[in-house]
Amino acid sequence: MRSEQTAYLERLDHLRLLAAALVVCFHAFHRQVGDLKPDNPLLSLIDEGHTGIGLFMVISGFIFTVISHGSAIDYAGFLRNRLVRIYPLYVFAVFLTLSLGTWNEHLNYGALTWLEWLLPLRASTVSQNPHFVQLWTIWVECQFYLMFPFLKAFADRHGTRYLVGWILLLVGLRAGIFLLYGSVRFIAYESIFGRLDQFLIGMLAAYAFIARPRLATHPLHLPLALLAMLTLLHWFNRQGGHTRLDAAWWIVWTTLEAAAWAWVMLAWLGWRWRLPGRLEAWLAGLGAMSFSVYVMHNFVLSVIHKAWGPLPLSADPIRSAALNALLVALPLALLAAWPTWRLIERPFLSLRGRYLRPVSATKDPTA
Repeated sequence: MRSEQTAYLERLDHLRLLAAALVVCFHAFHRQVGDLKPDNPLLSLIDEGHTGIGLFMVISGFIFTVISHGSAIDYAGFLRNRLVRIYPLYVFAVFLTLSLGTWNEHLNYGALTWLEWLLPLRASTVSQNPHFVQLWTIWVECQFYLMFPFLKAFADRHGTRYLVGWILLLVGLRAGIFLLYGSVRFIAYESIFGRLDQFLIGMLAAYAFIARPRLATHPLHLPLALLAMLTLLHWFNRQGGHTRLDAAWWIVWTTLEAAAWAWVMLAWLGWRWRLPGRLEAWLAGLGAMSFSVYVMHNFVLSVIHKAWGPLPLSADPIRSAALNALLVALPLALLAAWPTWRLIERPFLSLRGRYLRPVSATKDPTA
């Protein structure tokens, strides 16, 4: 029999699938039309599909907090599990990236770059290689992993106001950086000082979910949350979107984005109606492959672009790009992710160990 715990974890895998799909469609769309801005709010979701990164980070903060609730975290065990979870596929992608440089001088990298990439703590993009430009988010994730056990322990001790204080600190830092330099876009978008808000909001959502599991079960929560997310993204898109460098709203953008996704997440977890059984499980299965989809999709998009390019699916260039992203790029990215999930990710997942201990079995940290 499937437990309630399994059911809500499946719902999180649905959201992981959504996050990966948004990022795939974002990169596919922009390969075809560049920075053209659509008028349709639904197309804004694809044009600003990088928002899937924010959803991934909200989910991470949420799931770690829920899983570790009522337990003490063994720091070394937690980091070992995270290393086993992400490092094998990450190293596979890094070796592929660096191997391409052995015969292509435009993608040739020195020994120092190898070492930097193998230690995934450097918060900048692998911008020289278009096949794996998205790997910068893994570095940000790793920085959060180093912090999470401490954030969780202090939040348990001092309450959620501790996490709110961190969010206010980060917003203040970004405001100061904007006043100093006239731009805070790269800090907000590509660094832990912009993305930590999103993990923290995921943690806050977890504490709310633990305290009130039926918090967002009203049928109107999901449509209202989705409407709020679409409205926010369309406004962001009309203001210049992710390519605008000088906007003051970057100070709070990642915070607002995460809050909207947290509402969507809680509403989906609390939604009373289940999808047909097979569909629910099938989507969860695809969501389980979301990391492989995310890591490998730009390589797949490069192959598609070289093999046959965009198909003429509409006379309107923006609509054609969106259809190519949804009907061609996304299915092929999902299909291509299966081998790395099956041969790299899944075998290493079996090596994970326990990292949670009953609180009573731990020493008083103040003793």
